Amino acid sequence: MLYTIIVFSENKPGVLYRIADLFLRRRINIESLTVSDTGDGKLSRFTITVSADGALVEKIVKQIYRIIEVVKVVDAVDEQLVFNEVALIKVSTNSPKKRKEVNEIVKLSSAKIAHFSKADVTISLSGTPEEINNLKMLCKSYGVKEFVRSGRIALVKGEMQDRKNVLSMVK
Repeated sequence: MLYTIIVFSENKPGVLYRIADLFLRRRINIESLTVSDTGDGKLSRFTITVSADGALVEKIVKQIYRIIEVVKVVDAVDEQLVFNEVALIKVSTNSPKKRKEVNEIVKLSSAKIAHFSKADVTISLSGTPEEINNLKMLCKSYGVKEFVRSGRIALVKGEMQDRKNVLSMVK
């Protein structure tokens, strides 16, 4: 099953290494990893997606809590989350006809054109993995020159279990 683990930690060097090492030792592949500042400069937010057994995820969450800099850990399944990814797709458009067709695909998929030239168009889409995969498949026949996607970003629907103000947890 796919789990998303959200970790709040003090914004200090080495935390990412210690978290990743826990997954390595348990032989759990990280499907997606996104790290960002929470906006105050004191905390970092890790959004980690793994495909694993629930009992194993529970064990690793307990181990993550043991890392000194970790303030809060939440694990959730997709139904408990609002989540998105971002993708950039560079598509070959060396003719006016191709550019017009690609532009129609962009409109239909609620994507945006991030950059264009005579030779190619770079499309940007923020959406679910399925929406991104669908757009990539639609663009395949035009010649995808490059493709990149971010890791998952996610928020728990409603309130996090026993959530206190995470920012106030940092001394």
